[in-house]
Amino acid sequence: MFALSVRSSVALLLSVTAAPLLSQTIVSGVVRADRGKPIAGAVVQIKGTHGGVTTDKSGLYRLVIPNDGFATVDSLTVTARAIGFQPSSRRIPARPGSVTLDFALEASAVKLESVVVTRTGTSTDAMSSRGGKDSTAPTVARLEASVADSREARPAMKAPALAKARADGSRVGGPASAASREPQDPSPGILTAAVWNDAEHWQQYSRFLDRARENAWNPWGLELGKPRLQPIRADARPRSPRRALDLGFLVDATGSMGDEMSFLQSELKDIVRRVRSVEPDLDIRLSVVFYRDRGDAFITKSLPFTRSADDAVSFISSTTADGGGDYPEDMNSGLEAMMRQHWSRDAVPQMLFLLADAPPQQYAGQDYTYHEAIQDAAANGIAIYPVAASGVDKPTEFLFRAMAVMTGGKYVFLTDDSGVGNSHEEPDITGYKVEKLNDLMVREIRSYVAAHTVTRSVAEDR
Repeated sequence: MFALSVRSSVALLLSVTAAPLLSQTIVSGVVRADRGKPIAGAVVQIKGTHGGVTTDKSGLYRLVIPNDGFATVDSLTVTARAIGFQPSSRRIPARPGSVTLDFALEASAVKLESVVVTRTGTSTDAMSSRGGKDSTAPTVARLEASVADSREARPAMKAPALAKARADGSRVGGPASAASREPQDPSPGILTAAVWNDAEHWQQYSRFLDRARENAWNPWGLELGKPRLQPIRADARPRSPRRALDLGFLVDATGSMGDEMSFLQSELKDIVRRVRSVEPDLDIRLSVVFYRDRGDAFITKSLPFTRSADDAVSFISSTTADGGGDYPEDMNSGLEAMMRQHWSRDAVPQMLFLLADAPPQQYAGQDYTYHEAIQDAAANGIAIYPVAASGVDKPTEFLFRAMAVMTGGKYVFLTDDSGVGNSHEEPDITGYKVEKLNDLMVREIRSYVAAHTVTRSVAEDR
């Protein structure tokens, strides 16, 4: 979500479109299991795009797509997917009008359990063009559990012709009711992710910075790379004499996060409870800030620091994904609201997890931006851990990794291994390990606390 970068893929957003009926295609219908039971929380999207809408508790969906993006295509492929079911795709003509499209999803034969994937050979076209690793080199993966991988191959090509397409949040028969928009509460431990510390892999990060310069991935005005930047390492911060932690969560709550929001909320609630449980003597303060964009129901919504895990869990549950409009969102206002919370003044560990799928909107005259947030975080010992959701492109990856390395944090990114949400672009990183997001974040929090407080062994969280 940083600086204006035009995303070539469509952003299908949960907001009411103002496009006239004759200039748009409206796709609506119901998603059911193969035995006829409606599926709530299924994602329906145009194949080759990052956005989509989710079905309500009756399995209904409504997708509104302006046809000014159809100049170069004759048809569209609409895909429906849901956890525990095989995805289904159907084609429709790319012309104005209304289309009723129902889906019957077959149950997957294998259940997703624990996932540990070690990638040892990922490569990018940028590497190949620079004389690096062959872009056709296979990716070696080691699976240490049974994994349901019945979902169809993720499309490698985006759909630039649909860059302006939108979707509204209304259901068949009119706007969504409060009941139809109640957030789903899936079990935690579903989302998969990986974490990467560029400060510990500086040679690889330097090569990434070289590719960023060649491919214009840094529109943010950030000066990185030695000798301009020395990464902040964990052992560079003083240890706190008391066992305490300030833990902030800054979350993009716009419509494009709808494919993963309910799962992220479930994971965050699980993380808060688990950290409190396994660290009973740790003085934990929690703050949560949701942000959207100008013109939405709110720009920022904040929970000040509290020691009540119940209050934090309740606040996290209170917000659904909605609004937005274009790719960037007002992350800068979210960063300002979060940095203005009353962080501890002493040397206790302070971590900020930023969960987002797009860069910040660059509004004219905005005094506080990611520049000031990075400076404030670095100066006050707040380590930023960006968590990249589906839709993050290379410029946004550059920004998120810069925020982490400049503040002593790490870069976290969701992966396609869970089958949840839309496609996640492969990061420009080699050698990462995929695991469950909640396990990853609990471990990172506990390790960070152990590295910045008086010595205490970190027991396994069983």
